[in-house]
Amino acid sequence: MSSSLQNQLGAFGRHLVLRRPPLIPEFQLWLLGDDVDLESGCAELTEGEVPPYWAFCWGAGQALARFVLDHSERVRGKRILDLGTGSGVVALAAARAGAKEVIALDLDPVSRQAVELNAVANDLEVVTASAVPQEWDLMLAADVLYETGLRDWVLNVARVTAPILLADPERTGTPRLPFPMLERFDARTFPDVDSPQRSVALYELPEREANSLG
Repeated sequence: MSSSLQNQLGAFGRHLVLRRPPLIPEFQLWLLGDDVDLESGCAELTEGEVPPYWAFCWGAGQALARFVLDHSERVRGKRILDLGTGSGVVALAAARAGAKEVIALDLDPVSRQAVELNAVANDLEVVTASAVPQEWDLMLAADVLYETGLRDWVLNVARVTAPILLADPERTGTPRLPFPMLERFDARTFPDVDSPQRSVALYELPEREANSLG
């Protein structure tokens, strides 16, 4: 990666290396090295910058990407929306599995830059976006239920547009989902940030009729 690109990725850009996450070794991603002092790095962030969530491959993202790769029929030929894309690993899995179009959505502009770099590193094409598109065929979402407002939008509003495949690390205090569980994975954040081994549950949320909202 050139020094100019490293600078564009903020305080952590110079600490990135290409790495292969354990559950999805098919991909190489620009992630933080093991020797990075995360606390010191976060202290370097300027006002308005957010921590580099995109520089980790979170367990739920690995689990959902693994499922998509192993069940390519779920995404093949479809327009896919990856909500809260982070590093873009789930979006990349959908692209590799034969999706017609993949939209990697994240509010963080640095995340969107990282996704573009990761797509190049894996010879894949995805579209990055900062706003929800008007339509899609299937939403992919990993670890997005920790914030009440987003949780309500995903479980109620988003389902009116299309079904959802959702990976949830079942954080303490988070209500369990009343939907069919497709599979369970053991996954750890990579690189490891002293996080416990998490059991990630993968759910299928069917499309919801608009008149059933309430």
